[in-house]
Amino acid sequence: MSANDSQKGTKIAAAVLVAAQILAAGGAVAVNLLAAVVLSPAGRGDLAFALQLAYFLSVFAVMGLERPFIASRSGGFGTEYRVFARMVTPGTLCVLPIAFIAAALSPFSTRWMWMGVIAIAAYVALNSLVHALRVAYVCSREWKWFAVNAIVTQLIIVVGAVLLVLIGVNDPVVWMWAYAASAVPTAVLLFVAPRPSKHLEPTRTEKRGLRRRGWVLLPSEFSNSAMLRSDRLLLPILSSSAALGLYVTVATVLEMATWPVQQWVDASLRNWSQGFSSHSFPVVRIIARSVLLLVASAAVLAAAAYAMIVFVLPDSYAPAAAAIIPLAVSAVIFGVTRVQQGLLIAADSPGTVSVVEIIGTVASLIAYITLIPHYGMFGAAYGSIIGYAVCAAAGAFTLARVIRRKAKQSYADGPSADVADGGADLSDIAPSAAEPAGSDVELIDRYPDRTRK
Repeated sequence: MSANDSQKGTKIAAAVLVAAQILAAGGAVAVNLLAAVVLSPAGRGDLAFALQLAYFLSVFAVMGLERPFIASRSGGFGTEYRVFARMVTPGTLCVLPIAFIAAALSPFSTRWMWMGVIAIAAYVALNSLVHALRVAYVCSREWKWFAVNAIVTQLIIVVGAVLLVLIGVNDPVVWMWAYAASAVPTAVLLFVAPRPSKHLEPTRTEKRGLRRRGWVLLPSEFSNSAMLRSDRLLLPILSSSAALGLYVTVATVLEMATWPVQQWVDASLRNWSQGFSSHSFPVVRIIARSVLLLVASAAVLAAAAYAMIVFVLPDSYAPAAAAIIPLAVSAVIFGVTRVQQGLLIAADSPGTVSVVEIIGTVASLIAYITLIPHYGMFGAAYGSIIGYAVCAAAGAFTLARVIRRKAKQSYADGPSADVADGGADLSDIAPSAAEPAGSDVELIDRYPDRTRK
């Protein structure tokens, strides 16, 4: 397959992923507006906290497998969906008891016991399948089932939110159940998605290699989620649920600025991995283009958030407008760190990704714990800027170091330098032979300095 065909396939995959997230963004904004009609800032804060807790715990359920799986497998949608779902089942079952305990000990009102806690656990389990569905699309490039699920999911949550507003339901527990119900189609697809007549299940050795690489990346995934969500988890604890309700009104909109870049990064991982074997790989150009896209996206969404607060939401949400600018700045910086992370993974240095993410997480937590008790949602917003900036600085230093090492390392040097720098030895991950007709990826080139040997 030619390089042009591969790049075209990557662009199409990224476009489909971005389209799905734009659809999700529209649904999120609609539900955000509808929830504000019947929920007070405190109730909106409770719902936001429950969602962030579910998303955070889902990271451990997936066990870091998402990107290693995408990077090394290709096959039919139904096959890859079921394979990945089976691989994340053990992690999901281990996390569910933790979800119950964490939800039970969280700063909710007593009405969250026990239906609210069960809803959070159900959403954690179903969210693992949401990850599996996305992975199956990227591995197969079969967009139809992925698109059907994206549309049906958003229809369920938006229609459910409209019904709750019409009925006048102001209980955040019921709204949490609406979110859980919106993920049910992903479970249905486990049974109805077609399985190709010819498919290749991963071998035990391949599974073992994928899990090993997933564990290497898990600290990075945890730190990434902690950086992105710890502000929302800490706000009701260190300040109030009302402060979180105001904060997420803006943060939910501004975080969408990073979505196009993140989808582009995931869809480009294979091509970038191959490109790092060339000394002319345009790292600076990639980052520069990403910054321009992030700034443009953040500016548009900041204006949209301001218009939403001024012209649509009740007056009780007006104080949230003051958090728009710092949250826009933090979104741009966070998007840059996602590009750096993708480049480091493509350079086969997952260990360094984890180190960088942990540094950023520690900086974020220190900033949040210091600023939130005194400044509330503004402390969370400016704490995000501080934490993400530290992560970006560490990422820039690490990426420059990896690029210099790659420039000095000849093609025949082998994996020793990568492993010493935190990379994982992937010699036991065999590229899948289940490549469908029309696939855009030649997996034999995924790790040219290792798996070919």
